[in-house]
Amino acid sequence: MTDKQNRFLTLRAEGLSYDVIAKELKTSKPTLIQWSKLFENEIKDLQFESFLKIKEAYSWSVKTKYEMTLKQLNKIDDAILEADLSSSNIKDLFTIKNSLLFQLEAIEKKISVDAKIKQTDDFGNVEHLRLKLSEAE
Repeated sequence: MTDKQNRFLTLRAEGLSYDVIAKELKTSKPTLIQWSKLFENEIKDLQFESFLKIKEAYSWSVKTKYEMTLKQLNKIDDAILEADLSSSNIKDLFTIKNSLLFQLEAIEKKISVDAKIKQTDDFGNVEHLRLKLSEAE
């Protein structure tokens, strides 16, 4: 693979159009389309790596929020156990607890990992199954 082809892969993975890439690399559009077909997997890999970096940056904030929500939930549970059941504020604690559980569920639905399982349908379409955090026991 030439330096020009490597540069093409990078630019295409960034989502630039063939017209923009053709001008920068001084290469014809049909050649770029051929390269795109030839290096389709490499382009997808670079795009995936780029999105993975974004996801990792986002995951830190999600991880922090998830940990904080779990800690809050533990405090609410402790307060419920210690609460005087004759008082009316116990209802507020359960309301807050339900809200925290809802937040945890929303976070867990977003977090997933490759389950390393492929499923092929009758038409030959391959589906890569993912395991969501909310589905893990």
